[in-house]
Amino acid sequence: MTTPSDLPSDVSPAVPRKGGWVAAWVAVGLVVLALASWVGMQARVLETARQQFADDADAVVATAEARLARFAEVQRGAAGLVRVAVTVPTGDWEAYVDGLKLARVFPGFSSLSLGWRISPERRDQLDAWVSGAVGEYFDIRPAGERPVYLPVVRVAPAPMDLSRVLGFDLLSDPVRRVAAEYAWRVGDVALSAHTAVRGDSGEGEPAFSLLMPVYATPAPPLEEAQREAVAIGVISAEFRAAEFLESVLIGRGRLLAVQLYDSRDADLAERLAVRGVDEPSARFTAERPLHFGGHAWYFRLSSTPAYEALIPWWQAHVVAAGVAAVGVLLVVLVGMLGATRRRADRLARHMTMVLREKEQRLRLALEGAQEGWWDWDPARGGMLASDRALKILGVIEHHPASQLLAVWRSRLHPQDRAAVDAAIAQHVDFDAPLDMRYRIVLPDGLTRWLRTRGKARRDTTGAVLGVAGFIADITAEQLAAQAQARLAARHASALAALPDLLFEFDEDCRYVGYHAGNERDLAMAPEDFLGKRSVEVLPAGVSAALDEACRKVAAHGGVEHLEYTLNTLSGEAQSFEGRVVRVETGGFLCIVRNLSELRRAEQELTRHRDNLADLVAEQTIDLLLAKDAADRASRGKSEFLATLSHELRTPLHAILGFAEMGLKPEVNEARRTHCLQRIELSGQRLLGMVSDLLDVARTESTRGKLALAPVDWAMVCRDVVDECEALAQAKDMHLHLELADRLCPVRADGLRLQQVVMNLVTNAIKFSPVGTPVVLRLAVRAGVTLPADPMHGEVMELEVLDRGIGLPDGGAERLFEAFVRGHPELPDSPPGSGLGLSICRQFVEAFGGRIEAANGEGGGAVFRVQLPCAQVGVVAGVKA
Repeated sequence: MTTPSDLPSDVSPAVPRKGGWVAAWVAVGLVVLALASWVGMQARVLETARQQFADDADAVVATAEARLARFAEVQRGAAGLVRVAVTVPTGDWEAYVDGLKLARVFPGFSSLSLGWRISPERRDQLDAWVSGAVGEYFDIRPAGERPVYLPVVRVAPAPMDLSRVLGFDLLSDPVRRVAAEYAWRVGDVALSAHTAVRGDSGEGEPAFSLLMPVYATPAPPLEEAQREAVAIGVISAEFRAAEFLESVLIGRGRLLAVQLYDSRDADLAERLAVRGVDEPSARFTAERPLHFGGHAWYFRLSSTPAYEALIPWWQAHVVAAGVAAVGVLLVVLVGMLGATRRRADRLARHMTMVLREKEQRLRLALEGAQEGWWDWDPARGGMLASDRALKILGVIEHHPASQLLAVWRSRLHPQDRAAVDAAIAQHVDFDAPLDMRYRIVLPDGLTRWLRTRGKARRDTTGAVLGVAGFIADITAEQLAAQAQARLAARHASALAALPDLLFEFDEDCRYVGYHAGNERDLAMAPEDFLGKRSVEVLPAGVSAALDEACRKVAAHGGVEHLEYTLNTLSGEAQSFEGRVVRVETGGFLCIVRNLSELRRAEQELTRHRDNLADLVAEQTIDLLLAKDAADRASRGKSEFLATLSHELRTPLHAILGFAEMGLKPEVNEARRTHCLQRIELSGQRLLGMVSDLLDVARTESTRGKLALAPVDWAMVCRDVVDECEALAQAKDMHLHLELADRLCPVRADGLRLQQVVMNLVTNAIKFSPVGTPVVLRLAVRAGVTLPADPMHGEVMELEVLDRGIGLPDGGAERLFEAFVRGHPELPDSPPGSGLGLSICRQFVEAFGGRIEAANGEGGGAVFRVQLPCAQVGVVAGVKA
């Protein structure tokens, strides 16, 4: 084919350049368009950021309102408790409040107190509550005559100076009085104005209160006057405003500056809390009111530099750069298209002459190959064909081009028309190769086989302009192929039914073919013996026997037998029997049968007959071993029940003894109170022991039923550290969580894994001296394999280190047995059932892991847990 660079000089003359000014105007227009796009995108980004800030402001207020509403539900529960119990002992009130874990769930929470409504003439009602205070006596404060008193009779958590809270009249504080009267009047929670945490003295940091009314009736009366009459008190919750606001801004603290006011005026005296610094030059500001419990708060929010740094100004730059790049490309294309169009006209005329020459050469080649050509033009609705093609189709009379396609279709064999149409459609629609073999029926009734090949011509859009190709008569070739296929099918069927090996040799005993009913019976791969002589691939003895059999068959005919042993592809020595016969067309045929299974069956029958007595003896030994294992299990169960009865009997004896002592009439009130306290402690110990036993039973019953899934162990450790923070602070201790840079999830039950970590951390706190740290280290350990995961050489490992009394000598492994406690002989040893570490081991082993304990290098103990990594990819951790 002639390319444009090959054109003669008279075909491609020089053409003057045009279109320069057009390219320049296009460039100027695109520069203006790029600037306009940049300005418009800047405005759009700014508007999107302003809307996002408004959404963030609404989310802050919604979060605050949701937290207040959630705590109101807690107060409704406490109000119901007071209404049902009437008088709630101090211990029960503190246990109830501690069980709710309000300080962890509601940051900023200070205390939950109960105020009892008492009129001056019924001040004797206070005695019932005073008598319930643990070792405390209080009276209504501040002193003075008032129409109604609302003294605090219960508070939890108890402050350091309880006397400054118990008896404080909430109505003496104007702020709390307004909230309490609103709560009684509407029958629902009331939000107080700006107050202080210690409202009786006006001291402390800024705070607010939530007051829930308590009525003598199950539900508040419908009439306001009736609600005032049956109101018996309030449930008051104190919140530190700064911590409450901090919790509302979790996740947004660095991005937003917030000031919380009690009124719309920006008076500092009315400001409850502030988070962040004042941003006078902030790009975005907003004010949002919050109406709750008959009171209104006002949030004043502003964006910080960190928030404004997140605005995606780069989007405007990218748009402008993209428009500029498209402009440069368009300018270049305009210039190139002008030059290309001028050369295309000259090239088309030259190519027309070249195609005419090639068409003439193709016509001569087809005549020599006994093939004809055809060309279908769908636009003109007709088909052209060469004389050779018309002769093959049996067309003698003249037909116009518009009728020739119909003539060809009319002669297609009825059974082949669907296949021909499908092949043409596949080629036209999906450009599949067009190579068809089909039958036609000539006018005289004769059936011929034809082969048609072609290729579609398409325009630049892919639309079909026409299809051209070649046609040939392949009747003789097709009939020969069908006969060969039938013969090959018969031979294949016969060979497929033959289970033996079949080898074909030439006159020199060279392998020329094979058939294997079972490929494992071959001594080597086919490519290793085909084309080679038997002496080249078989052992000397086998090849000599095979050559001798072929020589005898060639000389005398008949069938020759031989037997030999050979190593097969399965790696085992197999016994074979071969039969060699002469093939009339030349060469030899050897049929080989594998006798190994027959020989093996005979040997197995002999072995079973000879070893029947040995089998009976082995079964007798197995029965004796099973009986011994059952006896050991029975003894272990008896020992467990004996230990369990002893452990349960100790707190039960204490409960019965102190109950009997407290029932004696001569025992004074202080002694009886002491007995009740000891009964409660023994009951708590018995309850903890029963809970541990239930955990052991539940562990045994759920073994194999745990919901094992990839678990983020680092998140589990963070949750445990947060829950144990209060327990550690009670002993002036610190919990440190150290996470490696690379972590992976583990395959475990998340709830049971948290129970294991919680048990190890609480044990470390109990057995460590006051003021010492407890450290948790979580990392990936390489070169460690677990029995449940031997294919991988790394595990996730958690170490819990303390500075306590350490492990007893030689007792590290026994710590994980039931009812075994560390250093029980020490007088100040912490109480416990000795079941916690046993439960931990059962869970860890159920996860496919390992748990162990050892003394630390600097004192104390180290508990180490190793679990296999879940195969879901590796995640990055962050050092705590």
